[in-house]
Amino acid sequence: MTETDDVEALQTALAETRAALVEAESRIATLALETAFRAAAHAAGLKPDAVAEALALAAAGHAVDGEDQPVELASGEAADLAAWLEGQRADNPGWWPDSSGGGAAGVVATALSGGITLTRDQARDPARYRAAREAASRTGLPLAILG
Repeated sequence: MTETDDVEALQTALAETRAALVEAESRIATLALETAFRAAAHAAGLKPDAVAEALALAAAGHAVDGEDQPVELASGEAADLAAWLEGQRADNPGWWPDSSGGGAAGVVATALSGGITLTRDQARDPARYRAAREAASRTGLPLAILG
């Protein structure tokens, strides 16, 4: 191997390392935006199954700055993701749970519209009940035992 071959190999390795660094930095920025958005979505009370759709829409107009803080792509100014979510309420009402007050049907109606349900026979199986209880706790959805 000649000195020229060594230089070319080092240049190739350097180019590959730089490309990997750019990819890693992009992934970190994506994760930082996702983390900030998920926190805002949780605080706003979004239904867990709506978060992915809302995140995709938010990501189209938002990014993170060098300090991993959300910014608006159009202006480059700091983004208030909670305010952005509130602004989406009229256009995307399905992202929020139905009201459970004022004569709403309660747990069964909530469970049927996005909660976790088990029949009484299923709930008697300890493993199945434990898995459902953990899923309800993890997602914030109600757990209902029917019939």
